[in-house]
Amino acid sequence: MTREEFRANLYQTYVSAGMYDPVLIQEYIQIAESFVFDKLKFTQNDLKALSERMAIEN
Repeated sequence: MTREEFRANLYQTYVSAGMYDPVLIQEYIQIAESFVFDKLKFTQNDLKALSERMAIEN
């Protein structure tokens, strides 16, 4: 599976699950993509930074 296919499938999954915030969906997709393809872990510090960014944007 390519990154593009992965992103498209994951986007579809999030939308069908009832998530409609495109910014949040893209953030989650980036996290999943970096974990699956780049073997990068999502840490507590990453979660804190994401939460702060989302609070500012919303």
